[in-house]
Amino acid sequence: MPTLQQEIEFSDLLNRNCQTINSICLRYCGGNAFYFDELRQECAVAIWAEFSRYGLDRFRGDSAESTWIYQISYHTVIDYLRNPHHQKFQTVCDPYSLKPLADNLSRDDWNLFDEITAQLNLSERNLLDHYMSDDSYSTIARTEGITESNARKRMSRLLNKLKMLIHK
Repeated sequence: MPTLQQEIEFSDLLNRNCQTINSICLRYCGGNAFYFDELRQECAVAIWAEFSRYGLDRFRGDSAESTWIYQISYHTVIDYLRNPHHQKFQTVCDPYSLKPLADNLSRDDWNLFDEITAQLNLSERNLLDHYMSDDSYSTIARTEGITESNARKRMSRLLNKLKMLIHK
């Protein structure tokens, strides 16, 4: 049974990192509010499991707290999508849709963005998400499980590919 202090610390942890959790869930929910809430709840449960088992002691401080939360949330969502019981979820929405959260884009801009992202594979879409979030190369390397040098190379290739796709 969690103590009141643990509940307060956990609540503060979620409040500090709600933007990180929401961005991951938005990326994979396909714009469906029900599935967005479902994924957020799954992430909160997974974070609580880590937190209640180890507290913040599990977080070593080698990276930002948001990176730790990002990894837990990202892997939770991917595991959720791989579960055969959630096939209905996968058919209702595109689990790999990626839309920038900007209200000032016109319909033509959205269409162009959708056309371009449709030509990217999953790892390139993940890199694009990192790029749009202004993540550092070290953060990208930690969350994607690659070296920082590899993250720089992949990002450079992605940006070149995007330039070519835009100027077609």
